[in-house]
Amino acid sequence: MVHTSTLKRILILPTLIGLLLMAQPVSAQADGEKLFTENCASCHALDAKVVGPALRGVHDRPGRSEKWLLSWVKNSAKMIADGDALAVKLYEENNKSAMNNFENLGDDNIKAVLAYIKDAPVAVAATPSGGGETTSTTSAAPAGGGNNFYSTSTLFVLSILVVVLLTIVLLLSKVKVMLGAVLKEKFPDDEAVAKPSWYKTKFQPWLKELNPTIATLVVFGAVAVLGGGFYFKYANTEIGVQKGYAPTQPIAFDHSLHAGEYKIDCQYCHSTASFSKQASVPAVNTCMNCHSYIDAKDKYEGEVSPEIQKIRDAYKSNTPIKWVRIHNLPDHAYFNHSQHVGVGKVECQTCHGPIEEMKKVAQHTNLQMGWCINCHREAKVDVANNDYYEKIHEELKGMGRKEYTVAMNGGLECAKCHY
Repeated sequence: MVHTSTLKRILILPTLIGLLLMAQPVSAQADGEKLFTENCASCHALDAKVVGPALRGVHDRPGRSEKWLLSWVKNSAKMIADGDALAVKLYEENNKSAMNNFENLGDDNIKAVLAYIKDAPVAVAATPSGGGETTSTTSAAPAGGGNNFYSTSTLFVLSILVVVLLTIVLLLSKVKVMLGAVLKEKFPDDEAVAKPSWYKTKFQPWLKELNPTIATLVVFGAVAVLGGGFYFKYANTEIGVQKGYAPTQPIAFDHSLHAGEYKIDCQYCHSTASFSKQASVPAVNTCMNCHSYIDAKDKYEGEVSPEIQKIRDAYKSNTPIKWVRIHNLPDHAYFNHSQHVGVGKVECQTCHGPIEEMKKVAQHTNLQMGWCINCHREAKVDVANNDYYEKIHEELKGMGRKEYTVAMNGGLECAKCHY
């Protein structure tokens, strides 16, 4: 028969695990400062206008009741479309820049952000020793941050769920064994409850003696070790990451010779990098601009270099060279070369590494989202020497700022790269 103590052990473990899972959202709830940094800091600062207006004192501004603020944060576009006078006024005052909707945030989370805005200490301004413009020590976004973009709390929850499922399977198996024993005791001649001989001799005795508590701890430990090992070894370093990828190309083009020794500008071959989304792969015609005359015979005992001959053969037969792509972002990630090369004046080496030293090109960085985000947080926008940012520069002067990062210009917004 089924003992009461056994039933208690069966029932208490799912209860404890359920309580643990119920407690997880509470422990995972971020405080107002963290929520502000994650959701607001890319467009707002507390004491200075960035993309959007400064937020300190927002509670005291006319018409900003708590109910209005909650609605505005969750879906400002709807309020504007519905004709809310204050919402329309804010939209027009800020150059009709649409604010992201945060319907994923609950009222408690938004209230925590508002409480942080209300109670956050005022940053002390600092003046450079040489005089000049005053800068604020308040940062619109954290400068640091690791490359990891997988949430450790998500990994924890998934691990717990795996343990719960395995525990349920284990407990159900034990319940099945006990119910089978009850049926066998009540109906000893019923073949329907009979078990195979291998089950009776090997599996059933072991399952009867199994302690659910110890089994759960063993399973949890195994999942934690295996899951943690997988996460740190592969999940954030290997899957979908092609750092070091260096395929063999149909023609052995030597970047260290062309970009390094001969100082040929990258954009001579990759000519659309400054005004197009794609950097472009050079056509055979581009190669023949030089190699109609250059054949490197001195290195091949009077014969044309075999690699140059491949180019000439492709040109004569009007056949494109099938270069193997090296840097390939996932389809859901948007990247525009002209934004970085043409507007931001980013050097090719920033993403592609010392290309002028590579005989065989390899992917230099991991190109993961965390790597891009960190660059956006740390990269300074050269507003003083770039006419593209002339309007922004004038606004920064009025605020007393000297530095401006990509993050402050909306470089942390999800929709910039995933829309």
